[in-house]
Amino acid sequence: MSEIEPKHTRHPGRQSGTIRGARAAPPQLSARECPIEAMYEEHFIQRQLCADMELLAATTLSRPELARRLLVNLCRDLPRHLEDEEHGLFPRLRARALPEDELEKTLTRLAREHEIAAAAYALLVPALVRMADGNLPAPEECDALRRLASSERRHLIVENAILLPLARLRLSDADKVALMAEMCARRARPPRMDAACARALARIAPTPLGEPQ
Repeated sequence: MSEIEPKHTRHPGRQSGTIRGARAAPPQLSARECPIEAMYEEHFIQRQLCADMELLAATTLSRPELARRLLVNLCRDLPRHLEDEEHGLFPRLRARALPEDELEKTLTRLAREHEIAAAAYALLVPALVRMADGNLPAPEECDALRRLASSERRHLIVENAILLPLARLRLSDADKVALMAEMCARRARPPRMDAACARALARIAPTPLGEPQ
């Protein structure tokens, strides 16, 4: 599979580290896309969500729509993206990396950061439900939002600067085709989520967005 032209021109704020202009939508994946570029797009969306978390932490007004957007991302979109990385990208990189890449320590660190973030996000879901109902965040919830935004940004820097460039270099065309096929299949089926997330999304969506595990 040939590399597609990078999509960085879609998001002028990506290079400078700022978020401005219209919000990016989740990428519409197809078998012709490059999975590495699709992951860059997903990471850009996660950076937008970091900005959303900081905005919600700083607000003195009710921001229910912002809380709902965060709930949908944390309960539905982010877990699917983490599966793309942990079950698709990481194993293929392990198989293709050269000794001089010294990749194992980085992959172990990133996987551990995924676990820590997932636990922190799960604790935040009830607070986001209250915010989606029109309540202001409590001081400790504001602190949690800021910490998560900061840690997620650091995590994305490592993935964008080290992991994805190495994947572009090391993965074969067949690897990329198979990875994209898995990503498309993952998005074609109902998202998997725990019962707390399923209940939270049921409160903000007219129809269920996924099935509880």
